Amino acid sequence: MKFTTTLARIFSAVFSPILMGTYGILLAMYLSYLCYSPEKAKMIVIAVTFVATCVVPVIGIFLLTHLGAVKDPMLNERAERGWPYLICTLCYLGTGIYYYFVHAPQWLYLFMFGGAISLVVLNIVNHWWKISGHATGTGALCAMIFFLMSSGNSVTNLQWEFVIAVVLAGCVCTSRLILGRHTLLQVAAGFLNGFICVFLPAWTLQAAAIPSFY
Repeated sequence: MKFTTTLARIFSAVFSPILMGTYGILLAMYLSYLCYSPEKAKMIVIAVTFVATCVVPVIGIFLLTHLGAVKDPMLNERAERGWPYLICTLCYLGTGIYYYFVHAPQWLYLFMFGGAISLVVLNIVNHWWKISGHATGTGALCAMIFFLMSSGNSVTNLQWEFVIAVVLAGCVCTSRLILGRHTLLQVAAGFLNGFICVFLPAWTLQAAAIPSFY
């Protein structure tokens, strides 16, 4: 039982929602045609994403904790998630705008905007119900890989990568259940929230770009 709990804590830490933006841009940079971009340019974009979607929110949560607005930095209490979620939403929006100005593909900055939308959904529903942020993050990563795989923007077949992502998402969601942080319905809702909010904007853009012959 102790080993299972420890493993669940490791999965929860490694796949913390605060890291999902960085994981997402890493996937985009090395699984799509963007892998052919200059290495220096990729490193700059990854670094900016890490600072904007991880470092800044962590600093924000630290300040909120110092001010007494947040008591638990891990945000396990539903009532304390409002301001941190708002900070993260603004960070994702800012990152998406940055992608736009550096002429990233539309689908890439739409992923960030989709992440912001999923955070808005979390924040709204959080007033009544505690949706899993971890599950939302893993759902978003699965959505990104599925989009790259199905849209032709990848350089290789990503079926195995998608299977691995789904298995890891299952491990993370199971970890949240083992730790007693969420119910099965809450992690399922979180996964769907992340997947739909991230996949749908990019896929809608892709479908709109396909010329009609009818």
